[in-house]
Amino acid sequence: MATLLHRTTKQYLVSVDPNGLPEPIANYIENPDLAAVVGFGSQYWIITGDVVTLMDAPARAAVDAAALEASRDAVAAGFDQLESSDRAILSLLRDEINVLRALHALPDRTIAQYKTQIRARLGS
Repeated sequence: MATLLHRTTKQYLVSVDPNGLPEPIANYIENPDLAAVVGFGSQYWIITGDVVTLMDAPARAAVDAAALEASRDAVAAGFDQLESSDRAILSLLRDEINVLRALHALPDRTIAQYKTQIRARLGS
């Protein structure tokens, strides 16, 4: 039995029979030394050969920023997936707001504009 770390997925396996792996043992680091990355998620690990190191602070910040952007994109895209009463309520509110905007000679707001504005306000 061995402790293994997958070189690509960073999946950590404890007490595994190397003969029962779904792929070649060369894709794993046997008994990896993780002392340098204790307390940090695997998204911050760098694997070079059999050595696992931690990204520096700016690189970790870049990973966090990318994850935040992806999360915000997913929230904005989620509006296209709304169904039933949620979609009906949002559609009704948009129509009501557009009636008020027309009274002031302002153009209608579109769903795309709302998605952009909501995405921009996430996290603020």
